[in-house]
Amino acid sequence: MKKIAFVLIILISSPSIAQDGYYGRPSNYPPNVFEVNTTYNFDYKMTGIMERGSNRFPLTLYVNSADGSVGVKGEDVAFMLAMPVESSLGKFDFAVLFPDKGNRIYGTLGDRGDEQKVSYASIRNLSAPAAQLELIQSEKFHRFMQNATKTNAGNHPEFGSQKLYTGEINGKEFKITISNNSAPVKITPAHIGFLCGVFADDSRRKNRYITKFITPDEVTVEMHSFTPTNYIWAASGYSEIGQSNYNVESIIDNESTLEEIGQRMAGITRNIDYSNPDAIQMSALKMSIETQRFNAIKSGHPERQISEEAEGALINLKAQIIDKSKQCKRYAEMGFDEEEALCRRQLRRLEDRFNEMYNRYLPFGG
Repeated sequence: MKKIAFVLIILISSPSIAQDGYYGRPSNYPPNVFEVNTTYNFDYKMTGIMERGSNRFPLTLYVNSADGSVGVKGEDVAFMLAMPVESSLGKFDFAVLFPDKGNRIYGTLGDRGDEQKVSYASIRNLSAPAAQLELIQSEKFHRFMQNATKTNAGNHPEFGSQKLYTGEINGKEFKITISNNSAPVKITPAHIGFLCGVFADDSRRKNRYITKFITPDEVTVEMHSFTPTNYIWAASGYSEIGQSNYNVESIIDNESTLEEIGQRMAGITRNIDYSNPDAIQMSALKMSIETQRFNAIKSGHPERQISEEAEGALINLKAQIIDKSKQCKRYAEMGFDEEEALCRRQLRRLEDRFNEMYNRYLPFGG
């Protein structure tokens, strides 16, 4: 089961926070509910940088201190999933990650005038926020804190002096930088944020900031600020389309396949060229294909994984669409109106074929 953890690299995570006088005092902020159409409230904002290999991306996340849920805007959801925020199929609107329930992703499918607002939910089992919460509450984390090599990590401009903890959990090396000072934040869970954030340090009986978190899979989150806010995001008019549970038996039986899927996902995210929009589109498609395979296994239907033949057809169509789009643009720039009009009709036919195949094999949420 350990190998399965890094398959979840595309999923969104959540860390922790705490401080003197605040340790052991639960938040009095209203928790969010795991419903399709509701209003989400967040009382803290976390900013920072996320890195995957050579790619760096600024993050702004919203945190509820009562339940540890994390709100993520569409552009950040897209980056975490290695997908474009908006494509011909639709766009990401928002996501909420619950450590005790799962993740809920909101999106809008289709074009203007023919839009469908949908919400996709993944249940708690094996979700990244749940795994992090369990880690911070477990003896494994306490042993990590006690046995890690501790070195001074200088002063953080917002959180003061820090220490770097380097050690192993389940045989994998983690590097976690933690502020020495207390965090003036009341938290109900043991741990809130996104890898970085605030956690309850039981050994020192105070809440502390995690300011930098480096995973064994070379994902780094560095926190720049963690400040009070009152951020509200209202969901209305969304239809739920694919709530699903994890089938543990299927996951165990297909562990080696899941490991291969996870390796391919890690390779996709590691090699994305964010300066090339065409490369982003192709990487996003490949990630959707791997996500579909993962979801087929975890739902107990490994036989429903997309075939290599269908995968090849989708990738080939996407490549044709990219090339045809460039051709149409050149005709437009040269003023060749008839050639451009014909090109646009051909492009629409390619897009229709692609969308039909995509919706058949890769529904929203993978």
